[in-house]
Amino acid sequence: MCAVIYMLLATGMFFFQDTYFSIGGMELSLKNPCALAILFLALLNLTVTVRLDRLLILSRHTAVQMLPCLVPLVFSSIIWVGTRAESVAVSNGVSMVIPQLLAVLVAAATLYLFGGRGIWYCLGAMCAANFAGVLVVIYEGGLDAFLQEFYTLIITFSKETGPLMEQLETHDLTFAFGPFLIYLLLHGKKSSYSGLWLGLSALFFLIGLKRIAIPAVALGVLAAALLRLLPEKAARQTAICAAVTMMVISFLYIAGIHSGLFDFLEQAGLDTKSRALLFGNVTPYYDISFTYMGRGTGFERFVEWFTGVESSTPLRTQTQIHNDFLRMYLNIGFIGYWVWLWSWLIVRLRYWFRQGGKEAGCLFLGICVYCFVLYATDNAIYYPYTMIACSLVPMTCRLDTLAEEELGKYCAHWSGGEDAFRSGGGLNGGR
Repeated sequence: MCAVIYMLLATGMFFFQDTYFSIGGMELSLKNPCALAILFLALLNLTVTVRLDRLLILSRHTAVQMLPCLVPLVFSSIIWVGTRAESVAVSNGVSMVIPQLLAVLVAAATLYLFGGRGIWYCLGAMCAANFAGVLVVIYEGGLDAFLQEFYTLIITFSKETGPLMEQLETHDLTFAFGPFLIYLLLHGKKSSYSGLWLGLSALFFLIGLKRIAIPAVALGVLAAALLRLLPEKAARQTAICAAVTMMVISFLYIAGIHSGLFDFLEQAGLDTKSRALLFGNVTPYYDISFTYMGRGTGFERFVEWFTGVESSTPLRTQTQIHNDFLRMYLNIGFIGYWVWLWSWLIVRLRYWFRQGGKEAGCLFLGICVYCFVLYATDNAIYYPYTMIACSLVPMTCRLDTLAEEELGKYCAHWSGGEDAFRSGGGLNGGR
């Protein structure tokens, strides 16, 4: 019964991404009540079953996965207090972080409910939501039109598309399949029906095709596969070196944008898809300097970047910057940016190598490489579905084994403390 309820809620959460309702004049996405209901289901299950082994290990996993979400909030809070920001700016920034935290909690709730099998329940719900979307599109436009547009999409590598395919171009849900594809390509042989899951994931990944996501998955798989060839200590050290390299490259990329890199590319004849114009309008709002403190999370919503015109209220439909590294630097400044990078890459890589061994560490590096490509070219950092996938997949690694080991450690500690208490004569020991 729990599995049925979860599948209904999770499928609804993934299906209702762009369905909104209004409360007190504020528009809210219908996916959020579904996500909260999943948390309530896990909490209810906790009160009945009390799976202490899963609770102990998932609490630590969740805290580590949340860290890169909390760092921008901390630095933004300092900025808001220092600049005496208006309440609309604060509420806008907080409203961007809360869905991230909610996504991590949904991932943890899924694994608490089903253990290591939770990855298949989550992936199954994503596939069901995608299939429902395909059925809606086929009902509206017909099967022949859908197949023709899908064929054109694949043949032209998404350069040409049609109205039916545009309805299925849900970037967040498409990107969310990436970590699952990396997991299946690396560890699929260990799972039942892995071929079926891989086929379905690849199909829905292509239906919502985003060109940059394909090389991102390929690079993620390649990085993890090469790393697995090394002994564990060498793999861990190489992963840290790769993470430091990504940190440096991301900052040099931002500095290059500030110095007119994309203007140079445009002059050289390369079509930057209007990024030169967008980045040119962002440049006046930040500096490449140790003293640059940032403007607070969510600031990018107050500017229409095609024109550079600033607004007093956040714009929900404004042009996106299409660079999450630049967005993060713009929002939390020089120091905040490096602390965020450290929490996103170094802290978590060390944790997964230490906690889950080489298997989990290599997989997590692959996911980091995947996200690195997306962050450098798109707006994926605040996508809740992508955040769920990027959190759930590494947390799945050896989850059931780690949970048993964690409970064993606590039981040994408690029994040791009880034995010492008894040997000391209880409360009156020594008297």
